[in-house]
Amino acid sequence: MSHKIQKKLMSVHPKKYAELAVLASNAAAELLSRLEWVTLKPKLIVDVGCGTCDSIERLQQLYPDATVVGVDIAYSMLQYAQAQVPQSQCICADAMLLPFANGSVDLLFANLVLPWVGDLNTLFKEWKRVLRPEGLLVFTSLGPDTLADWRIDTPDSILPDFIDMHDLGDILVQAKFSDPVMDVDYLTLTYRDVSQLIEELEVTGMIIPEENNLLEYAKNKLFPDDVYHTTYEVIYGHAWGPPETADYTADDEGVVRIPLSHLRRRG
Repeated sequence: MSHKIQKKLMSVHPKKYAELAVLASNAAAELLSRLEWVTLKPKLIVDVGCGTCDSIERLQQLYPDATVVGVDIAYSMLQYAQAQVPQSQCICADAMLLPFANGSVDLLFANLVLPWVGDLNTLFKEWKRVLRPEGLLVFTSLGPDTLADWRIDTPDSILPDFIDMHDLGDILVQAKFSDPVMDVDYLTLTYRDVSQLIEELEVTGMIIPEENNLLEYAKNKLFPDDVYHTTYEVIYGHAWGPPETADYTADDEGVVRIPLSHLRRRG
């Protein structure tokens, strides 16, 4: 993924993003609805890549006894969020370097963060670090069928990373998360005005404005009844932090060291 996309996202006007981020809003709503089926009593919830913090209020409603903290690298987004929701707690930080202690987070909520990261191995390692043993990670991502109709003649360097859910599962397992589960849904958005479609793609970081030829391509692309559409392959996933004993590994001399506090006395 191009670093230009990350820079573009950080410079987007928050109000404009809030108005046009239809995909993120729909994906977040579905991810939140899935939490209603999970038995969990979290004390600390972190919304990674929270953007304008739309999900924080809903997370607080689901878990009224928890502390919910939003994290985003774009300071302007957090300023906008706190103006809209003054009671929200927000921290400006990188998703790959979270300002939380080891094993301190009970629930990590990450809506459409993965396509804009690049190094998922490092990302998941960091998320596992802050997640408590048997804590829960829930996330959405975008699969390789995303924007398939619009990626003709569009170089991958100006697009986010669209990752197959099976590859995501493999990376989660390698990062020692437990029981990763993923499924896919397809969301199609329709537009009468092609310029609105392209503006939405640009504002939400799907393409880099100065390096795409979508407008010219769209003028020559025929859709039934002049209705333009974009289709997204949305991946919904969750995985659990490994139990405390799962991190016992041998050192360079082949010795495994287990803390006394983790040993149980027999009979």
